[in-house]
Amino acid sequence: MTSGWLAPDLTMSATDYRALLDAALDLKRRYPLQTEFALRGRTIYFLFYNASLRTRSSFQTGLSRMGGHPVMLDPHNVIYTPALPEAEIPYSTERIADVARVLSAYGDAIAIRMYGEPAGWVYGGAHRHLEAFAQWASVPVINMECDRFHPCQALADVMTLREQLGGLTGRRLCISWAYSGSWHKPVAVPQSLLLAAVKSGMDVTLAHPPEFALDPEIMQAATQFASQTGAQVRVTHDFRDGVTDAHAVYAKSWCSLAHLPTRRGDAVDESAMLAAFEPHRDWCVDTQVLRHAAPGAGYLHCLPADRGQEVTDEVIDGPQSWVFQQAANRLHAQNAVMAHLLNPGCLA
Repeated sequence: MTSGWLAPDLTMSATDYRALLDAALDLKRRYPLQTEFALRGRTIYFLFYNASLRTRSSFQTGLSRMGGHPVMLDPHNVIYTPALPEAEIPYSTERIADVARVLSAYGDAIAIRMYGEPAGWVYGGAHRHLEAFAQWASVPVINMECDRFHPCQALADVMTLREQLGGLTGRRLCISWAYSGSWHKPVAVPQSLLLAAVKSGMDVTLAHPPEFALDPEIMQAATQFASQTGAQVRVTHDFRDGVTDAHAVYAKSWCSLAHLPTRRGDAVDESAMLAAFEPHRDWCVDTQVLRHAAPGAGYLHCLPADRGQEVTDEVIDGPQSWVFQQAANRLHAQNAVMAHLLNPGCLA
């Protein structure tokens, strides 16, 4: 497996992660005039199995402004859909092993976004798809969000937290589930953020109804990283308890892993999923909820936000919202990831 940005959440040490965070903040300060040739002549192939505004726009803009060449490949229409052996369909799909080797011969990296329906909603299925690309590619593979991790979002998140709070050691972050009328959001964002935050030294309270627990492997890894950095991880099933005294509140919806299928071809237990959501409509960040947080606390969300369900307009558009700074940092975080993989010298 070649080096890449597949699951740095689990594989990158806290020390290395903090060094990359510092480099990303420095790269942002120098962008764009001092970075315009950082990736000159580099080509990255982008495969989006899912809709995207921020990820697609920020990657394409950042690579272009640094002198590189982004190539967007639609895995549903423009090319034969890359597939694992068990999901192949004659003259409709092409085995991932073949696609990865061909693209490696042409360019410098492959970036993939895949979760949910394209992987049949089997938890971990999309991540296995990315792992197959990494196994066969001879260039780095970048995870632009799968069903387990969203490392690019997490790096932008901790950049924003550093800019707003300064040093993160001992700062309190609440990562909370929030209600949505759709159950379709994966657990990738809270899982990557949890790991990034404890690597950065933050004390994290994870708040969610009992039905929305995260992957036990991720929770165990968070505890291990926290023991290395002196951070603390706490879980509560009380929304306001989670928010109380937090310096930052990151509240968004995610699905219940318990109601996803375990085999491709099986259906999501949608009635059970909806039944898990409905009793918790009050898990919405409004100005009253935010008053429980520490003075000056900020609200974060990866976007798109379900306004009036996850968060009210008054909060997301108000003075305590860090959401659009956070969205802007996607560009700079991903520039740092691409430079880290393809031209690390420019981060020195």
